[in-house]
Amino acid sequence: MSLSYQFIKHSTVFILSIFLNNNTWSQCSVQNGPPPSNQIFNTASNGTGGRLPDGAADRNWQVATDSINALYEPAVKMANLPPDYYVSTWPDCSWISINQSGAHGGDHTYFYKMSFDLPCFTPCNKSYNDEGTFCLSLDLLADNSIYEIYVNGVPQSTSLGGIIPVPDPFHAVGEDIKGMIPVSLCHNWQAGNNTLVIEVASSGPETGILIQASTVFPQGVSTYLSDSICEGYSYRLGDENITKPGYTFKTIRTPAGCDSTIALNLLVKPKAILTLMQSVCEGQSYLGYTLAGTYVDTFTAANGCDSIRILHLSVVSKPQPELDGSLGFCTGDSLVLSPGDFLSYLWQDGSTQNQYAVKTAGTYTVTVTNACGSATQATTVAAKDCQVYFPTAFTPNGDGKNDFFKILTSYIFEEYLLTVYNRWGQKVFETNDSFKGWDGRFNNKLQPSWNSFIWYCRYKKSGVVTTMKGTVILIH
Repeated sequence: MSLSYQFIKHSTVFILSIFLNNNTWSQCSVQNGPPPSNQIFNTASNGTGGRLPDGAADRNWQVATDSINALYEPAVKMANLPPDYYVSTWPDCSWISINQSGAHGGDHTYFYKMSFDLPCFTPCNKSYNDEGTFCLSLDLLADNSIYEIYVNGVPQSTSLGGIIPVPDPFHAVGEDIKGMIPVSLCHNWQAGNNTLVIEVASSGPETGILIQASTVFPQGVSTYLSDSICEGYSYRLGDENITKPGYTFKTIRTPAGCDSTIALNLLVKPKAILTLMQSVCEGQSYLGYTLAGTYVDTFTAANGCDSIRILHLSVVSKPQPELDGSLGFCTGDSLVLSPGDFLSYLWQDGSTQNQYAVKTAGTYTVTVTNACGSATQATTVAAKDCQVYFPTAFTPNGDGKNDFFKILTSYIFEEYLLTVYNRWGQKVFETNDSFKGWDGRFNNKLQPSWNSFIWYCRYKKSGVVTTMKGTVILIH
């Protein structure tokens, strides 16, 4: 009795196992084999290495409008492509759309669908139901942009590193080569029938999509890795340093003759860079810094990567007005007091100008203010009698004493003209600036020593015009 029971129980398990395995295999049209060729995924391919004629229905791709569950119709090869559309260099790939011109109006989403079969197992007896056994690598261009990709109804955008959808999907420039999006789809495939749907967001006046299978599909993935690195670093995979995000495949030949492939899905986390422009008052600090300059500090951010802070620090001095009235001014003239460059000014009589004109002797006070406070300074200005006269000789020998022939006075003139002539009546010098003088040179040559020169001066002071003349001797 016991032996009979054991035999029946084991036979039942054996029969059930055969049923389950046959049920799995029955979903596949091929028991063992490679995935389909790249060619079936290329849009507008004629299946023999060339492109379909304009307006012809695509052999593999269908399209629906505004819903993934809407009615699908064959996509057609576009004709007379707009000039900004990328033209594939592949001989069996071109643009397809909802009609031959791709014309439409408004904002719409279009769903491009194709179905294909995978065998039950790879040639190395790895099940296509296992994650990472099959990866489909595509280059995608669309007018306007790729919005989402579905593998057997499952959205793939979250596993693609955030490259889709783009920030403004209905107004992107995806039909140009710069808008190409390469993707590697390695998830949610299954043995037997598979459905791939690519959703396109498009505004008028045209829409279209170009799909080309960009790499040979890896077979027999033995190890599936998902990892991340910080920007500026690399991931070591075998003998390679990987720095680019997305999928990388490393294939190793085994003694049995089957490729053992490692599939790495790498996420590159960006650095966080913060730039600060800050000013402080003299004696204060910001983030521990007290001197003007640029400071770069590195921290560890929440994502584990470097966070860089760049601080441009300026230091504002406390206000220090500078009033110089020690020279005084000539009676009947005036003196301008300039304390410097500040935010505000307050003089002793309530004036708020940045300068003050002194016409009488006395004490003058100003309070200045900047972002770091205020300060007050006073100066006493004296009036003195000044005469207008010229020297009778000068020594332009570069010793800093009496090197120039000029008027000797502190007056400020309303008009001024000084002219110097040599003994032959040649004009050797002329100026309208009472602060400038003659250096003894004519035609860039120092004139002979002990030569006598004639000068004329005309000036206007307090509305009165005065003319003077005389001689001067040059000595060196």
